[in-house]
Amino acid sequence: MKRYTKKIISVILSAILIFFIWHRFLVTGNSVIFPIMFIIFYQFINRMIKKIDKRKCIITSIIAIMFAIIEVICMSINEDFTLNHVLDKWFLLNFSGYAILMWLFISIVYNFLENHTLKLNIKKIEQCKLFSNLKKTCFIYISLIFLAWLPYFLRYFPGLLTLDSCDQVAQAIGRIGFSNHHPILHTGIISVFVNIGKTITGNINIGVALYTLFQMFTMATMFSCVLIYLKKNQVPIIIRIALLLYYMFYPVNALFSVTMWKDILFAGIIPVYIIQTLKLLYNTDEMLQDKKKISIYIIISILVMFLRNNGVYVVILALPFVIVTLRKYLKKMIAVSGIIIVMYMVIRASLFGFFNVKEGSVGEMLSIPLQQMARVKKYHKAEMEEETINSINKFFKCDNIEEKYNPVLSDPVKAELNNEYFDKNKGEFIHLWLKLLTTYLKDYVESFISNSYGYYYPEAKHWVANRTMEKNDMGIYQKQLIKGDVVTKVDSLIENRDIPILSMGFSIGFAFWLVVIMLGYKILIKDYKCIPAYIIIFILWLTIVASPVFCEYRYAYPIFTSLPLLIGFNFVKK
Repeated sequence: MKRYTKKIISVILSAILIFFIWHRFLVTGNSVIFPIMFIIFYQFINRMIKKIDKRKCIITSIIAIMFAIIEVICMSINEDFTLNHVLDKWFLLNFSGYAILMWLFISIVYNFLENHTLKLNIKKIEQCKLFSNLKKTCFIYISLIFLAWLPYFLRYFPGLLTLDSCDQVAQAIGRIGFSNHHPILHTGIISVFVNIGKTITGNINIGVALYTLFQMFTMATMFSCVLIYLKKNQVPIIIRIALLLYYMFYPVNALFSVTMWKDILFAGIIPVYIIQTLKLLYNTDEMLQDKKKISIYIIISILVMFLRNNGVYVVILALPFVIVTLRKYLKKMIAVSGIIIVMYMVIRASLFGFFNVKEGSVGEMLSIPLQQMARVKKYHKAEMEEETINSINKFFKCDNIEEKYNPVLSDPVKAELNNEYFDKNKGEFIHLWLKLLTTYLKDYVESFISNSYGYYYPEAKHWVANRTMEKNDMGIYQKQLIKGDVVTKVDSLIENRDIPILSMGFSIGFAFWLVVIMLGYKILIKDYKCIPAYIIIFILWLTIVASPVFCEYRYAYPIFTSLPLLIGFNFVKK
């Protein structure tokens, strides 16, 4: 009876999936493709149901339901930035279809990870003298990645600079004072290379080129650290080759390697930080007893905190999870954590004092509440009391903040924040925000999702990379050293989100769900010790959810640089 029950369930789920795909993606049901798809879905679903156990069923179902909820909510937001279309006549079909589709995908992935053999070790490569030594292997990885990116350097010489980049260069050459809006460490690195090139050659473009080459080499080195770590842990070579090719030829890696943004080096060091955390979690005695190894962990942690401002939250909020996991070493871990925090505070105070660094605007941290207030005023001004309207206006430089409101970008609203009044009346701001929350909860929720859904909704579309040189008066200009037709053609794939499957490779939401799925697998196999490593990514993700833009790829780039590590870690031999 159970056998027939499973078959009936498989038929029902397959039928729902077919109707869902017809409704969501196709215009006609009169096609031979549907019976073929039905048979394929039935075979896959029936096979997965036969192999599933209670624990796997619970984990895969929870993730699938979470995904389906996000999909139906964000479909509505993506239409007109409201939740008005969530409970329409297609709700049950959309919800069921997305849940079944995700459940099937997760089940296939977990089944592969549980039963893979991957005996293809390519012994000739593994036994080659060049790959028998870790240092030589690391050098080969760095060289291959660097050479794969070199055409981008020659095509976009001396590098790609945006308005933020030019602002940092202006600080680096002393045109304007230092500001913590851009991390002082990153600006300092730019200053070293730009000023060396400018001093020696008299050409600031050479300085920019030197920085670009430094960034390319550093990123290649940090990516090679991931591959070496996986090699040490005996991950099958076929997986390592695939991940090497990802680092080499995933076009965003190459394009970002020649882009002067604070986000790039930060994205490179995050997987290195995760590696150090994994070493601490799995080789605790060795790490804590070796002063050199624990010093490297401390230094990497501090670099994460200095290379981007949200790195502070990543490290400080991740430390308690590491401490709880390693509670047998409570005193030592508290000492290590204390050293990291104290050193950061001392170095920060010293640098800020010596270079007279100005603090960034407080408005940078208020994207969510400012957007919510502006939205409420935009859609409910007519019904609001005059006193409430005046209270809102006090916190902005203009009285028409509702006209500045953009559901997916908080910069126009943030730019109008009255910092002086806010600094003196923070309590009043909190009281006003809470008052509006109780009255306009739906608007608050819609505002939050509208300004963040690109970080968890795979179908969200936004630009990915910059390919221009910002106009400036510092003498920095772009000069093509090669024609770069191949580079241009590959670049065109990045922004084209209409290519099936390939377009998901540039989706922040899809990358986020891959991380969720990988964490689910670790929970499935009861490998709880690695959870703090995933916590690092989720804390980082939370900081970008609160960012000014709804779908900014460069903010989420650390997720893409860390995915090879998280995926490869599933193939580590016990």
